Amino acid sequence: MVLCGKSHCEVIDWLMTLLLIDNSGRSGVAAEMTINEFKEAVYYPSTEEDNARYRVDVKEHNTAGVYGAANVWIYDDLYLLLDTYQRTARSQFVTPDSQIEQLFVSSNSLPLTSSQVSTCIWRTFQREGIELKGKISATIIRKSLSTGMHVHMPDVRDHLAALAQHKTETQAKFYQVHDKVTETDLGRRAFRKLVSLQTLETKELEKLFPLEIETSSIKEKDISEKVVKSSTLKLHSITAVVLKLYQLEDHIKNLQPLGEQLTSSKKVLHYLKETEFQKVPSVSSALSVSSKSLQFRRKFTNEQTRYLLSLTKDLIDNNVIKREVVWKRVLSNQKALKLGLITGKEEDEDEVQRAKQQLNDK
Repeated sequence: MVLCGKSHCEVIDWLMTLLLIDNSGRSGVAAEMTINEFKEAVYYPSTEEDNARYRVDVKEHNTAGVYGAANVWIYDDLYLLLDTYQRTARSQFVTPDSQIEQLFVSSNSLPLTSSQVSTCIWRTFQREGIELKGKISATIIRKSLSTGMHVHMPDVRDHLAALAQHKTETQAKFYQVHDKVTETDLGRRAFRKLVSLQTLETKELEKLFPLEIETSSIKEKDISEKVVKSSTLKLHSITAVVLKLYQLEDHIKNLQPLGEQLTSSKKVLHYLKETEFQKVPSVSSALSVSSKSLQFRRKFTNEQTRYLLSLTKDLIDNNVIKREVVWKRVLSNQKALKLGLITGKEEDEDEVQRAKQQLNDK
């Protein structure tokens, strides 16, 4: 698949954001990571307490003279996505004889700067609809995580300092490679406990906020009032809970099939997992379900339109029209059948998809 510059930026933004948040690291470390350093990563198998991961030692960065090589920890699933990126996407923008060693490159075939790394994070937050006061950056993420660790987990805050490469007085003891690796790995584990919500906590969120997840009406004030009353969720910050709700909303089961309008994260995952097996499609074969449905347009009566509006007003008000949610509401409503919004005889899969698309487009 040929990747355009805009799509390449979206892939880079999403991968860079995951990498920075997982490591609370400096933007310069991510920008300076080379292909060879990435390929020479040390693998750590999973255990009962921890996930499988890779350690990449980045030698060239602004504070290397003080702290030595930066240990960047990458979970195995993200490592595979990064590997697919460097084999399939990066090669479209960097020629085989290029002297550029950095893993991440811009659409202009140049290495990223530290400020561009922060821009990647900012664009990702914008695409996901996360409203912030001011512009997000790698530095703000590092400071926020550092503050959170000091407040909520002071007994392991030194581990995060080693991971983030910002300790000064006691940093010298980490010059010994083994000690440094151990400290940064402990910091990674401690940070994961602070931010990540476990399965039980995720189910609690789904029970507390079913309507908010379905309609994307996620407001921090309303969320905090319910979270403070939950013994399961009270250990997490409101921001972490809100971000998890956005993630749950973004991944509603059977939301839309691939090939139609997808969220940023879904488009990136689909591309990275499938691109190496695809060929560039012809114009005729690249038609989406949405474009094909143009051949079968029908007119809605005023009464049908008004009733469809009444069924989906909350979705429209929150600017979050979801095809499967619309279809579910229409299908379960007898009046919708009487008005002819559906025939009740949509048995063929193509007919069902066409009916869903027409309702969603309307």
